[in-house]
Amino acid sequence: MNARAELELDGDCMPPWSCEAEQSVLGGLMIDPGAQLRMADARLTADHFYSGQHRLIWAAISGLAASNQAIDVVTTFERLQSAGKAEEAGGLSYLNDLAQCVPSASNIRRYAEIVREKSLQRAVIAAADRALTIARQPGDAAEKLDQVATIFASVDRPTARGAPRQLAELMPGRLEHWQALDAGDATPGIPTGISNLDTALAGGLKPGKVIVLAARPSVGKTSFAQQIGLTVAAAGHTVLMLSQEMPAGELVDRVMANLGGVNLEHLSTGRFDSMDWAAISAAADTAARLPFFVDDHPALTLLDIRAKSRQVQQRSGLALLIVDYLQLCASTGSHDKRHHQIEQISRGLKQLAKELDICVLALSQLSRQSTRRSDGEPELDDLKESGAIEEDADTVILLHPMGNQSNGSLLTLAKVPKNRSGRRGRLALEFTGKTQRWVASSASVARKRDGAGGDL
Repeated sequence: MNARAELELDGDCMPPWSCEAEQSVLGGLMIDPGAQLRMADARLTADHFYSGQHRLIWAAISGLAASNQAIDVVTTFERLQSAGKAEEAGGLSYLNDLAQCVPSASNIRRYAEIVREKSLQRAVIAAADRALTIARQPGDAAEKLDQVATIFASVDRPTARGAPRQLAELMPGRLEHWQALDAGDATPGIPTGISNLDTALAGGLKPGKVIVLAARPSVGKTSFAQQIGLTVAAAGHTVLMLSQEMPAGELVDRVMANLGGVNLEHLSTGRFDSMDWAAISAAADTAARLPFFVDDHPALTLLDIRAKSRQVQQRSGLALLIVDYLQLCASTGSHDKRHHQIEQISRGLKQLAKELDICVLALSQLSRQSTRRSDGEPELDDLKESGAIEEDADTVILLHPMGNQSNGSLLTLAKVPKNRSGRRGRLALEFTGKTQRWVASSASVARKRDGAGGDL
Protein backbone atom coordinates (compact mmCIF):
# COMPACT_ATOMS: atom_id res chain seq x y z
CA MET A 1 0.00 0.00 0.00
CA ASN A 2 1.75 3.17 -1.21
CA ALA A 3 0.62 6.67 -0.31
CA ARG A 4 1.06 9.09 -3.16
CA ALA A 5 2.98 11.55 -1.02
CA GLU A 6 5.37 14.14 -2.33
CA LEU A 7 8.45 13.81 -0.16
CA GLU A 8 10.63 16.83 0.47
CA LEU A 9 14.25 15.76 0.50
CA ASP A 10 17.14 17.65 2.04
CA GLY A 11 20.15 15.98 0.50
CA ASP A 12 19.85 12.33 1.48
CA CYS A 13 17.63 13.05 4.50
CA MET A 14 13.92 12.27 4.36
CA PRO A 15 11.70 14.37 6.66
CA PRO A 16 10.36 12.37 9.62
CA TRP A 17 6.96 10.85 8.92
CA SER A 18 5.12 7.55 9.29
CA CYS A 19 3.06 6.54 6.30
CA GLU A 20 1.69 3.58 8.23
CA ALA A 21 0.52 5.68 11.19
CA GLU A 22 -1.17 8.23 8.92
CA GLN A 23 -2.89 5.45 6.97
CA SER A 24 -3.99 3.70 10.16
CA VAL A 25 -5.57 6.86 11.58
CA LEU A 26 -7.60 7.46 8.43
CA GLY A 27 -8.51 3.82 7.97
CA GLY A 28 -9.53 3.45 11.61
CA LEU A 29 -11.89 6.43 11.36
CA MET A 30 -13.62 4.88 8.34
CA ILE A 31 -14.26 1.49 9.95
CA ASP A 32 -14.98 2.32 13.59
CA PRO A 33 -17.61 4.91 14.63
CA GLY A 34 -16.09 5.17 18.10
CA ALA A 35 -12.55 5.83 16.88
CA GLN A 36 -13.06 9.58 16.71
CA LEU A 37 -13.87 9.83 20.42
CA ARG A 38 -10.84 7.73 21.41
CA MET A 39 -8.44 10.05 19.61
CA ALA A 40 -10.19 13.36 20.34
CA ASP A 41 -7.54 14.55 22.79
CA ALA A 42 -4.82 14.09 20.15
CA ARG A 43 -6.20 17.25 18.48
CA LEU A 44 -5.01 16.34 15.01
CA THR A 45 -5.46 18.72 12.11
CA ALA A 46 -4.76 18.34 8.40
CA ASP A 47 -1.39 20.08 8.92
CA HIS A 48 -0.12 17.17 11.03
CA PHE A 49 -0.31 14.81 8.03
CA TYR A 50 2.75 14.83 5.79
CA SER A 51 1.12 13.16 2.79
CA GLY A 52 -0.90 15.47 0.57
CA GLN A 53 -3.34 12.62 -0.10
CA HIS A 54 -3.84 12.07 3.59
CA ARG A 55 -4.48 15.76 4.24
CA LEU A 56 -7.28 15.69 1.66
CA ILE A 57 -8.81 12.55 3.17
CA TRP A 58 -8.58 13.96 6.70
CA ALA A 59 -10.33 17.15 5.57
CA ALA A 60 -13.15 15.10 4.05
CA ILE A 61 -13.55 13.02 7.22
CA SER A 62 -13.48 16.17 9.39
CA GLY A 63 -16.23 17.68 7.23
CA LEU A 64 -18.41 14.62 7.72
CA ALA A 65 -17.81 14.69 11.47
CA ALA A 66 -18.65 18.40 11.68
CA SER A 67 -22.00 17.85 9.98
CA ASN A 68 -22.68 14.76 12.12
CA GLN A 69 -22.78 12.41 9.12
CA ALA A 70 -21.71 8.78 9.04
CA ILE A 71 -18.04 8.21 8.26
CA ASP A 72 -17.08 5.24 6.07
CA VAL A 73 -15.35 4.58 2.78
CA VAL A 74 -18.37 5.48 0.63
CA THR A 75 -19.31 8.72 2.42
CA THR A 76 -15.67 9.84 2.48
CA PHE A 77 -15.34 9.13 -1.24
CA GLU A 78 -18.53 11.07 -1.99
CA ARG A 79 -17.28 13.99 0.06
CA LEU A 80 -13.99 14.03 -1.85
CA GLN A 81 -15.82 13.66 -5.14
CA SER A 82 -18.12 16.60 -4.44
CA ALA A 83 -15.03 18.71 -3.71
CA GLY A 84 -13.36 17.54 -6.92
CA LYS A 85 -10.51 15.92 -4.95
CA ALA A 86 -11.34 12.21 -5.25
CA GLU A 87 -8.68 11.31 -7.81
CA GLU A 88 -6.05 13.51 -6.16
CA ALA A 89 -6.69 11.63 -2.90
CA GLY A 90 -6.15 8.26 -4.55
CA GLY A 91 -9.69 7.34 -5.54
CA LEU A 92 -12.04 4.74 -4.11
CA SER A 93 -9.45 1.98 -4.39
CA TYR A 94 -7.03 3.77 -2.07
CA LEU A 95 -9.78 4.45 0.48
CA ASN A 96 -10.64 0.74 0.43
CA ASP A 97 -6.98 -0.11 0.98
CA LEU A 98 -6.88 2.22 3.99
CA ALA A 99 -9.96 0.64 5.54
CA GLN A 100 -8.78 -2.94 4.98
CA CYS A 101 -5.21 -2.63 6.15
CA VAL A 102 -5.68 -1.07 9.62
CA PRO A 103 -3.88 -3.28 12.18
CA SER A 104 -6.44 -2.42 14.90
CA ALA A 105 -8.81 0.55 15.14
CA SER A 106 -8.69 0.20 18.93
CA ASN A 107 -5.12 1.58 18.82
CA ILE A 108 -6.07 4.69 16.88
CA ARG A 109 -5.11 7.04 19.68
CA ARG A 110 -1.54 5.74 19.58
CA TYR A 111 -1.46 6.06 15.79
CA ALA A 112 -2.60 9.67 16.14
CA GLU A 113 0.14 10.35 18.68
CA ILE A 114 2.73 9.04 16.22
CA VAL A 115 1.38 11.30 13.47
CA ARG A 116 1.56 14.31 15.76
CA GLU A 117 5.04 13.37 17.03
CA LYS A 118 6.40 13.13 13.49
CA SER A 119 4.79 16.46 12.66
CA LEU A 120 6.49 18.02 15.68
CA GLN A 121 9.84 16.60 14.61
CA ARG A 122 9.42 18.16 11.17
CA ALA A 123 8.48 21.46 12.78
CA VAL A 124 11.63 21.38 14.95
CA ILE A 125 13.80 20.74 11.88
CA ALA A 126 12.11 23.57 9.98
CA ALA A 127 12.51 25.91 12.97
CA ALA A 128 16.19 25.02 13.29
CA ASP A 129 16.73 25.74 9.59
CA ARG A 130 15.00 29.13 9.89
CA ALA A 131 16.97 29.93 13.05
CA LEU A 132 20.26 29.14 11.32
CA THR A 133 19.33 31.39 8.41
CA ILE A 134 18.50 34.26 10.80
CA ALA A 135 21.69 33.72 12.81
CA ARG A 136 23.85 34.04 9.68
CA GLN A 137 22.21 37.29 8.56
CA PRO A 138 23.63 40.68 9.56
CA GLY A 139 21.75 42.61 12.23
CA ASP A 140 21.29 43.20 15.94
CA ALA A 141 22.02 40.05 17.97
CA ALA A 142 19.27 40.73 20.54
CA GLU A 143 16.63 41.09 17.85
CA LYS A 144 17.82 37.90 16.13
CA LEU A 145 17.69 36.06 19.46
CA ASP A 146 14.08 37.18 19.95
CA GLN A 147 13.16 36.09 16.41
CA VAL A 148 14.70 32.68 17.03
CA ALA A 149 12.91 32.37 20.38
CA THR A 150 9.61 33.23 18.70
CA ILE A 151 10.18 30.57 16.04
CA PHE A 152 10.86 27.83 18.58
CA ALA A 153 8.01 28.99 20.84
CA SER A 154 5.61 28.47 17.95
CA VAL A 155 6.76 24.85 17.63
CA ASP A 156 4.94 24.08 20.91
CA ARG A 157 1.70 24.89 19.09
CA PRO A 158 2.42 23.81 15.52
CA THR A 159 -1.09 24.62 14.29
CA ALA A 160 -0.70 28.29 15.27
CA ARG A 161 1.32 29.10 12.15
CA GLY A 162 -0.08 26.36 9.95
CA ALA A 163 -2.09 26.69 6.79
CA PRO A 164 -5.58 28.21 6.90
CA ARG A 165 -8.22 25.77 8.12
CA GLN A 166 -11.70 25.19 6.80
CA LEU A 167 -14.73 25.78 8.96
CA ALA A 168 -15.27 22.02 8.88
CA GLU A 169 -12.09 21.55 10.90
CA LEU A 170 -12.95 24.29 13.37
CA MET A 171 -16.57 23.39 14.07
CA PRO A 172 -16.09 20.20 16.17
CA GLY A 173 -13.99 22.07 18.74
CA ARG A 174 -16.46 24.94 18.95
CA LEU A 175 -19.41 22.56 19.29
CA GLU A 176 -17.66 20.90 22.24
CA HIS A 177 -17.00 24.34 23.75
CA TRP A 178 -20.63 25.44 23.40
CA GLN A 179 -21.88 22.18 24.90
CA ALA A 180 -19.49 22.58 27.84
CA LEU A 181 -20.71 26.16 28.37
CA ASP A 182 -24.32 25.04 28.24
CA ALA A 183 -23.66 22.24 30.73
CA GLY A 184 -21.79 24.54 33.09
CA ASP A 185 -18.55 22.57 32.63
CA ALA A 186 -16.68 25.58 31.22
CA THR A 187 -16.70 29.33 31.66
CA PRO A 188 -16.65 31.91 28.84
CA GLY A 189 -13.60 33.58 30.38
CA ILE A 190 -11.59 34.01 33.57
CA PRO A 191 -13.68 36.17 35.95
CA THR A 192 -12.15 39.42 37.16
CA GLY A 193 -14.16 39.34 40.36
CA ILE A 194 -15.94 42.60 39.47
CA SER A 195 -19.43 41.61 38.36
CA ASN A 196 -20.31 44.45 36.00
CA LEU A 197 -16.89 44.28 34.35
CA ASP A 198 -17.29 40.52 33.78
CA THR A 199 -20.66 41.24 32.17
CA ALA A 200 -19.08 43.80 29.85
CA LEU A 201 -16.31 41.34 28.94
CA ALA A 202 -18.87 38.60 28.16
CA GLY A 203 -17.68 36.40 31.00
CA GLY A 204 -14.21 37.67 31.84
CA LEU A 205 -10.66 37.66 30.47
CA LYS A 206 -10.01 35.59 27.34
CA PRO A 207 -6.76 34.28 25.83
CA GLY A 208 -5.40 36.09 22.80
CA LYS A 209 -7.03 39.38 23.84
CA VAL A 210 -5.44 42.72 24.68
CA ILE A 211 -7.28 44.93 27.18
CA VAL A 212 -6.07 48.49 27.59
CA LEU A 213 -6.77 50.14 30.96
CA ALA A 214 -6.14 53.87 30.79
CA ALA A 215 -6.44 56.79 33.19
CA ARG A 216 -4.80 60.00 34.28
CA PRO A 217 -2.10 59.67 36.98
CA SER A 218 -3.15 58.69 40.53
CA VAL A 219 -6.62 57.45 39.56
CA GLY A 220 -5.83 53.88 40.62
CA LYS A 221 -5.19 51.92 37.44
CA THR A 222 -2.29 50.00 39.00
CA SER A 223 -4.32 48.85 42.01
CA PHE A 224 -7.27 48.02 39.74
CA ALA A 225 -5.08 45.87 37.48
CA GLN A 226 -3.39 44.27 40.49
CA GLN A 227 -6.72 43.30 42.05
CA ILE A 228 -7.80 41.67 38.78
CA GLY A 229 -4.49 39.81 38.77
CA LEU A 230 -4.98 38.62 42.35
CA THR A 231 -8.47 37.34 41.50
CA VAL A 232 -7.18 35.49 38.45
CA ALA A 233 -4.32 33.97 40.48
CA ALA A 234 -6.72 32.94 43.27
CA ALA A 235 -8.62 30.93 40.65
CA GLY A 236 -5.43 28.98 39.89
CA HIS A 237 -4.27 30.85 36.78
CA THR A 238 -0.71 32.18 36.56
CA VAL A 239 -0.26 35.97 36.41
CA LEU A 240 2.82 38.06 35.59
CA MET A 241 2.83 41.75 36.51
CA LEU A 242 5.53 43.91 34.95
CA SER A 243 5.69 47.03 37.12
CA GLN A 244 7.98 49.64 35.58
CA GLU A 245 6.91 52.49 37.87
CA MET A 246 6.34 50.97 41.29
CA PRO A 247 8.98 48.88 43.11
CA ALA A 248 8.11 45.35 44.12
CA GLY A 249 7.97 46.21 47.80
CA GLU A 250 5.19 48.74 47.26
CA LEU A 251 3.27 46.20 45.20
CA VAL A 252 3.51 43.75 48.09
CA ASP A 253 2.15 46.45 50.44
CA ARG A 254 -0.86 46.86 48.15
CA VAL A 255 -1.35 43.08 48.00
CA MET A 256 -1.45 42.95 51.81
CA ALA A 257 -3.90 45.84 51.94
CA ASN A 258 -6.16 44.23 49.36
CA LEU A 259 -6.06 40.64 50.64
CA GLY A 260 -5.91 41.38 54.36
CA GLY A 261 -7.92 44.59 54.59
CA VAL A 262 -4.92 46.24 56.25
CA ASN A 263 -4.75 50.01 56.00
CA LEU A 264 -2.16 50.85 53.32
CA GLU A 265 -0.94 53.81 55.36
CA HIS A 266 -0.10 51.48 58.26
CA LEU A 267 1.94 49.27 55.90
CA SER A 268 3.78 52.30 54.50
CA THR A 269 4.55 53.97 57.84
CA GLY A 270 4.86 50.95 60.15
CA ARG A 271 2.30 52.36 62.57
CA PHE A 272 0.28 49.20 63.08
CA ASP A 273 -2.64 48.69 65.43
CA SER A 274 -3.38 45.58 67.47
CA MET A 275 -5.45 43.90 64.72
CA ASP A 276 -3.01 44.42 61.87
CA TRP A 277 -0.54 41.62 62.50
CA ALA A 278 -3.15 38.85 62.49
CA ALA A 279 -4.53 40.20 59.19
CA ILE A 280 -1.02 40.50 57.72
CA SER A 281 -0.18 36.93 58.71
CA ALA A 282 -3.34 35.54 57.11
CA ALA A 283 -2.90 37.63 53.95
CA ALA A 284 0.77 36.65 53.63
CA ASP A 285 -0.17 32.98 53.87
CA THR A 286 -2.77 33.45 51.13
CA ALA A 287 -0.41 35.46 48.91
CA ALA A 288 2.36 32.88 49.21
CA ARG A 289 0.16 30.26 47.56
CA LEU A 290 -0.84 32.43 44.60
CA PRO A 291 0.79 31.89 41.17
CA PHE A 292 1.39 35.65 40.92
CA PHE A 293 4.78 36.77 39.59
CA VAL A 294 6.15 40.33 39.85
CA ASP A 295 8.97 42.03 37.95
CA ASP A 296 9.87 45.66 38.73
CA HIS A 297 12.65 46.31 36.22
CA PRO A 298 12.18 49.72 34.54
CA ALA A 299 12.24 50.67 30.85
CA LEU A 300 11.44 47.22 29.46
CA THR A 301 11.73 46.68 25.74
CA LEU A 302 9.36 44.48 23.80
CA LEU A 303 12.14 41.88 23.70
CA ASP A 304 12.33 41.99 27.53
CA ILE A 305 8.57 41.61 27.89
CA ARG A 306 8.47 38.62 25.57
CA ALA A 307 11.44 36.95 27.26
CA LYS A 308 10.01 37.39 30.78
CA SER A 309 6.59 36.15 29.65
CA ARG A 310 8.11 33.02 28.17
CA GLN A 311 10.15 32.40 31.32
CA VAL A 312 7.01 32.36 33.45
CA GLN A 313 5.03 30.35 30.91
CA GLN A 314 7.70 27.66 30.77
CA ARG A 315 7.88 27.57 34.57
CA SER A 316 4.18 27.31 35.42
CA GLY A 317 2.08 28.38 32.45
CA LEU A 318 0.73 31.90 31.97
CA ALA A 319 -2.83 33.20 31.68
CA LEU A 320 -2.57 36.96 32.30
CA LEU A 321 0.22 39.45 31.59
CA ILE A 322 -0.09 42.92 33.15
CA VAL A 323 2.13 45.64 31.67
CA ASP A 324 2.30 48.76 33.87
CA TYR A 325 2.51 50.89 31.83
CA LEU A 326 2.98 51.31 28.07
CA GLN A 327 4.52 54.79 28.09
CA LEU A 328 7.32 53.59 30.39
CA CYS A 329 8.43 50.89 27.97
CA ALA A 330 11.66 51.43 26.05
CA SER A 331 12.39 50.77 22.40
CA THR A 332 15.39 49.28 20.61
CA GLY A 333 14.83 51.76 17.79
CA SER A 334 16.24 54.85 19.47
CA HIS A 335 15.92 56.96 16.34
CA ASP A 336 12.17 56.40 16.03
CA LYS A 337 9.72 59.04 17.18
CA ARG A 338 8.07 58.21 20.50
CA HIS A 339 4.64 57.49 19.02
CA HIS A 340 6.26 55.05 16.58
CA GLN A 341 7.98 53.29 19.48
CA ILE A 342 4.70 52.96 21.40
CA GLU A 343 3.03 51.68 18.24
CA GLN A 344 5.70 48.99 17.90
CA ILE A 345 5.22 47.90 21.52
CA SER A 346 1.42 47.90 21.21
CA ARG A 347 1.52 45.74 18.09
CA GLY A 348 4.05 43.45 19.72
CA LEU A 349 1.81 42.89 22.75
CA LYS A 350 -1.06 41.87 20.49
CA GLN A 351 1.20 39.42 18.70
CA LEU A 352 2.45 38.08 22.05
CA ALA A 353 -1.11 37.55 23.30
CA LYS A 354 -1.87 35.35 20.30
CA GLU A 355 1.48 33.53 20.30
CA LEU A 356 1.31 32.55 23.98
CA ASP A 357 -2.51 32.28 24.06
CA ILE A 358 -2.76 34.65 27.03
CA CYS A 359 -4.68 37.77 27.95
CA VAL A 360 -2.64 40.98 28.10
CA LEU A 361 -3.80 43.81 30.36
CA ALA A 362 -1.83 46.86 29.23
CA LEU A 363 -2.01 50.03 31.31
CA SER A 364 -1.73 53.39 29.61
CA GLN A 365 -1.62 57.06 30.51
CA LEU A 366 -4.22 59.50 29.17
CA SER A 367 -3.27 62.90 27.83
CA ARG A 368 -4.28 66.14 29.56
CA GLN A 369 -6.83 66.78 26.83
CA SER A 370 -9.58 65.11 28.85
CA THR A 371 -9.14 67.59 31.70
CA ARG A 372 -10.02 70.45 29.36
CA ARG A 373 -13.54 69.13 28.70
CA SER A 374 -16.40 70.52 30.73
CA ASP A 375 -17.14 67.15 32.37
CA GLY A 376 -13.51 66.01 32.42
CA GLU A 377 -14.46 62.60 30.99
CA PRO A 378 -11.82 60.76 28.93
CA GLU A 379 -12.36 59.65 25.34
CA LEU A 380 -10.53 57.22 23.07
CA ASP A 381 -8.67 60.12 21.49
CA ASP A 382 -7.00 60.79 24.84
CA LEU A 383 -4.85 57.64 24.72
CA LYS A 384 -1.39 59.11 25.00
CA GLU A 385 1.21 59.10 22.22
CA SER A 386 -0.28 56.57 19.79
CA GLY A 387 -3.54 55.79 18.04
CA ALA A 388 -2.16 52.26 17.58
CA ILE A 389 -3.05 51.51 21.21
CA GLU A 390 -6.72 51.98 20.35
CA GLU A 391 -6.38 50.00 17.12
CA ASP A 392 -4.60 47.01 18.64
CA ALA A 393 -6.75 46.72 21.76
CA ASP A 394 -9.70 44.35 21.82
CA THR A 395 -11.16 46.26 24.76
CA VAL A 396 -10.44 49.74 26.10
CA ILE A 397 -11.41 50.75 29.65
CA LEU A 398 -11.06 54.41 30.67
CA LEU A 399 -11.12 55.21 34.40
CA HIS A 400 -12.39 58.57 35.66
CA PRO A 401 -13.05 59.62 39.31
CA MET A 402 -16.59 60.91 39.92
CA GLY A 403 -16.50 61.90 43.59
CA ASN A 404 -16.44 60.57 47.15
CA GLN A 405 -19.22 58.37 48.50
CA SER A 406 -20.74 58.56 51.96
CA ASN A 407 -18.93 55.34 52.93
CA GLY A 408 -15.56 56.94 52.18
CA SER A 409 -14.98 55.16 48.86
CA LEU A 410 -14.37 56.92 45.56
CA LEU A 411 -17.06 56.52 42.91
CA THR A 412 -15.23 55.84 39.66
CA LEU A 413 -16.49 55.69 36.11
CA ALA A 414 -15.10 52.82 34.05
CA LYS A 415 -15.94 53.78 30.51
CA VAL A 416 -15.82 51.03 27.86
CA PRO A 417 -15.82 52.81 24.48
CA LYS A 418 -14.36 49.84 22.55
CA ASN A 419 -15.16 46.18 23.12
CA ARG A 420 -14.82 43.72 20.25
CA SER A 421 -16.34 40.74 22.04
CA GLY A 422 -18.70 42.36 24.52
CA ARG A 423 -20.82 45.38 25.34
CA ARG A 424 -19.81 49.02 25.32
CA GLY A 425 -21.06 51.42 27.95
CA ARG A 426 -20.36 52.84 31.40
CA LEU A 427 -19.57 50.91 34.56
CA ALA A 428 -19.86 52.24 38.11
CA LEU A 429 -17.05 51.16 40.44
CA GLU A 430 -16.11 52.04 44.00
CA PHE A 431 -12.48 52.29 45.09
CA THR A 432 -11.42 52.22 48.73
CA GLY A 433 -7.91 53.63 48.77
CA LYS A 434 -6.85 52.55 52.26
CA THR A 435 -7.39 48.86 51.41
CA GLN A 436 -6.83 49.13 47.63
CA ARG A 437 -10.11 47.36 46.94
CA TRP A 438 -12.40 47.77 43.95
CA VAL A 439 -16.03 46.63 43.78
CA ALA A 440 -18.97 47.12 41.44
CA SER A 441 -21.25 49.98 42.47
CA SER A 442 -25.02 50.32 42.23
CA ALA A 443 -24.67 54.06 41.62
CA SER A 444 -25.53 55.44 38.20
CA VAL A 445 -22.79 56.95 36.05
CA ALA A 446 -24.95 57.47 32.95
CA ARG A 447 -24.14 60.61 31.02
CA LYS A 448 -26.87 63.13 31.82
CA ARG A 449 -26.02 66.12 29.66
CA ASP A 450 -26.99 64.43 26.39
CA GLY A 451 -28.43 61.09 27.49
CA ALA A 452 -25.74 59.12 25.66
CA GLY A 453 -23.95 56.05 26.97
CA GLY A 454 -26.04 54.13 29.49
CA ASP A 455 -24.86 52.10 32.45
CA LEU A 456 -23.89 48.50 31.89
